Amino acid sequence: MKKAPIFSFKYILYDFVKWFCYWQVAIFYRIRKYYDGKEAKKRIKGGAIVISNHVALSDPFIIETAIPYRRFRFLAMEELFSTKFHEWIYKNVFLTNPISRTKPSIKTIKESVQIVSNGNVLCLFPEGHIKTSDVIIEPFKGGAILIAYQANVPIIPIYHPKRKTIWNMTRMVIGKPINVRELIGEQISQTKIQEAAKYLHDYENHLHEIYENKTKKKK
Repeated sequence: MKKAPIFSFKYILYDFVKWFCYWQVAIFYRIRKYYDGKEAKKRIKGGAIVISNHVALSDPFIIETAIPYRRFRFLAMEELFSTKFHEWIYKNVFLTNPISRTKPSIKTIKESVQIVSNGNVLCLFPEGHIKTSDVIIEPFKGGAILIAYQANVPIIPIYHPKRKTIWNMTRMVIGKPINVRELIGEQISQTKIQEAAKYLHDYENHLHEIYENKTKKKK
C-alpha cells in the first residue's frame, strides 16, 4: 500500500492554510463524530476516497477538520476555475482539480486515479451539487465508484446534516470502508457502476438513520 508523504514542499501552502484554519473551524463548528462500528473508527491509511452528502460550501473544511491527520485532495465544479488566479488558488492552496458536473472527462478520471494510487485521500460529493431539494440524500453519480475500482482503494462514506444554527454542534457519522471491487466483481460495466452507486446511496441513508438515533438520545 503506497503512502503519501507526511511532509512535502509541494503541499506547503495547503498545509499552512489547513493548520492555520484548523482551530478556527474546530471551535466554530464543534464537530461531534459518531461511527458505524469499530471498523469505521480505524485510521485511514494509504489511498482512499471519502464521500459525503453535500449541504454547504463549508463541507470540505468540516471534513478536513474531522479527519485532521490526512491531507485531502478535492474535485470541484469547473466553473470555479474561471480565471488563471482562481485556478492557481484552488489547485495549489486547496489541492482541488476541476470536474464537469454533467460529463466528467477521461483525463479527470485518470488524474483522480493517479492521486489515490499515490497514497492520497480524495474527497468527492457524489450528489454532484449542494442539496437543493427536500430529499435527505439525492441520488449518487458513479464517478467515485469508477475511480475507486480502477485504483483499487476503499470508499469511506460520511453523513452530516447542515446544523440549524451556529449554536448547534456539527454532528457527523463516519461509515465503514467499502471495497468497490467486491461490490462489482471482476467485470465492470455501467449497470454495475449504477448498482454500486445505489448501494452507497442506501448506505448513506443508513448513516443518516444512525445520526437520527444518536441525536434523539441527546434530546
